[in-house]
Amino acid sequence: MSKFTETFNLVVNIYTYQEELEGKTGQYRLFNSYGEFNNESMTLDLLLISDGTEQHVMYVSNVEKLTGVLICPYCHDYVTILSDTNKRANEYFNTHVEKCKLSTHEPSILLHDVLMPICPAILSHPTTEYLMAMGLMDQFKAQRGFITYDFETLIDQVMKNITDQTTLLSLLSKLSIASTEVFPNQDKSYELIKRCYTLFDELSENYQEQLENYGLPSNSSFVHLWLAQTFESTVEIYQCMNSRFDIALLWDALDCELWTMGVPIGDLNNTKSVTVTHKKSHMKLQFIDAENLFGLMTLKACVKDYGDKTEQKDVFPYEIINSKNWNDVLMKAEPFEYEDFKSQLKGGYSITKDEYDQYLIDFKIFPNRLEYLKYYIINDTEITVKPLMNLIDTFEQFNIGVLHHISIASCAYATKHYSTYFPSKLNLESDQQTYYSDFDMGLYLQQSLATANV
Repeated sequence: MSKFTETFNLVVNIYTYQEELEGKTGQYRLFNSYGEFNNESMTLDLLLISDGTEQHVMYVSNVEKLTGVLICPYCHDYVTILSDTNKRANEYFNTHVEKCKLSTHEPSILLHDVLMPICPAILSHPTTEYLMAMGLMDQFKAQRGFITYDFETLIDQVMKNITDQTTLLSLLSKLSIASTEVFPNQDKSYELIKRCYTLFDELSENYQEQLENYGLPSNSSFVHLWLAQTFESTVEIYQCMNSRFDIALLWDALDCELWTMGVPIGDLNNTKSVTVTHKKSHMKLQFIDAENLFGLMTLKACVKDYGDKTEQKDVFPYEIINSKNWNDVLMKAEPFEYEDFKSQLKGGYSITKDEYDQYLIDFKIFPNRLEYLKYYIINDTEITVKPLMNLIDTFEQFNIGVLHHISIASCAYATKHYSTYFPSKLNLESDQQTYYSDFDMGLYLQQSLATANV
């Protein structure tokens, strides 16, 4: 698929049908995405269909009607969800589109009344702005606390006629979620707290008691419980490298009376970030796709290129587990057979013989497959920590906080502006400010901060 998308400069989005929580209607959602979007690339939207033995694809001519989410085709900022009951929302959307259609959408520049420097990378970061105004940039420290998380899912191959022209291929549901919370120390070392929840937790005797402790409804899933605990930890969450940003699996969990979800950054096919705010504590969790920083690559490649060479990604056979057999399959004490790693999607085995032999060695310390699954998913979140830390350390020497700028492109843009004021940090000729020689930057920022305080 990678060679296909590169050859024809395509972005291929594959959709499937996913059921919601009990009592709610299912929805078509993005299942996987291949290729890298650019100004010249074309988008190909496909719906995957299967009868359990053979797989077919259907071309999707209108993604918005399929998913039930409308995005203004002109400004791409106004979003609404199609609803049979809330017709007013649909009317508002149509009204916006008509007005937006008449707008030229030409970029305009609003000039300030007084001369001021162009340095958004500095002025948009309150900490950097304050330190530069007070001449304390030598005390700059990048934010180093964050959480990595990852899902494991169950895929049920089904054949269900939704309409005369639409057939349901598969159902995607959550099997487990794990996270690694990073708490930094003063000496740049850090401590890790690991969490893991699975469907088995919902069957435990004290599950309802845990929900009550966090004020969650009795029908909440294990993802709701994980989110409630995560709100007590930190404000930045980075997802592990995956074939797609798993924020789609969080939609139902984010629809909760205890917290509210902000407008996602990106679109339905390529969600980059979304912020969730707790209604009582006002604590914010910012979910960010790790590929924003590392680019489009697998977790295995990310650890190899950016992380600790001693760490490695383990293996697990996803395709043999579904919503009907997960309990029986995962409670078995014997390891998976090599045939279990045969993938229909990849058209062969997902691992080599040597990797399977290593899996057999690793499995010996676990009583059953469930405990190995927990180890596997936690390890995926843990091995993502070192690559992120290395990236933070790299940009910190240039007075740039990676977690604030979210993407590697934003970090590069900030580096361009910082090089004007701190050329010695980038091995440039001198600290003479050629572009803004008429400005006393420290004085300007002090005046700005004083005005803001007033």
